[in-house]
Amino acid sequence: MKRVKVIVSLLIVFFIVVFLFYPLPSLVLSKSDGKIVLILPLIKGKNFSYEYLHSVQKTPVQEHFVQAPGNIILLTSTSYQSFGVGLPFLSGEGDFALKNGIFVLKNMNRKYEKITWAFMPVARQALIYKDKRYPFYKYCRPGELLELEIQNLNGASILVKSWQARKGVFDK
Repeated sequence: MKRVKVIVSLLIVFFIVVFLFYPLPSLVLSKSDGKIVLILPLIKGKNFSYEYLHSVQKTPVQEHFVQAPGNIILLTSTSYQSFGVGLPFLSGEGDFALKNGIFVLKNMNRKYEKITWAFMPVARQALIYKDKRYPFYKYCRPGELLELEIQNLNGASILVKSWQARKGVFDK
């Protein structure tokens, strides 16, 4: 019985050490001054989306991304309900289709190391990961820039940086 307790204790310590020190690819959303406001470890999948309201058409647009090797952000497709200025539609930009009244441009394969967005409340901007919305208004003020990148962070870094991010999103 004592031997089982020792083995269980060692396994628990092992898993804690692995969690604290093993790097996990994570979405890191930060302000332009480098202050991290959101960390999403990509544990449950590598796919995520950016959603916004088109400024002219006033219809939702979703850009779909996946983590690619080397922590590259890969734009795989865009979906929207109506054509508008700035929305991709040319065959050279991907494979265009109309599905259930939604325009979809697939196989875009655009690579980014970092993406920068200017936050405008009227656009209702948000990140979506595993069906959960992370609206930008919770992380910055109108007109501020937000940068998204993928970083390898260990569990200890994720815990500390997430705590710091919650401490004061709107602090200067």
